[in-house]
Amino acid sequence: MKFEDKANENNEIKISKDSKMFLELREIVNRFDPVSLVENGAPDNEHDDLTTALLELLFKESLDEVRDLLINCERWYGYDPNDIKEEYKERYHTKIDRTHKEILNWYAMKKELKIKTL
Repeated sequence: MKFEDKANENNEIKISKDSKMFLELREIVNRFDPVSLVENGAPDNEHDDLTTALLELLFKESLDEVRDLLINCERWYGYDPNDIKEEYKERYHTKIDRTHKEILNWYAMKKELKIKTL
């Protein structure tokens, strides 16, 4: 997914940035914090485009694409994940895998809760 493909007003899925799901996923994304912007003082909404794009993938059940987006979002910030120095690659991939798993587990719990309340 390219930056130009991120969520915008014309997409079929309308995502409210005030919704509980959005805010919960924002917390996960901010812990992931591509290129450490939030950690270095950026506002909590710094990664809202990424959060929105992730929610769109989840709502479309495109779960296979979530990990790819986590990797490729580095390009949104002007970095190429292929340029990561060898000494940092293991830590980078661990961070991707941990966040991917956290997002999928969070989403599975949300789906389960929704099914139980029907």
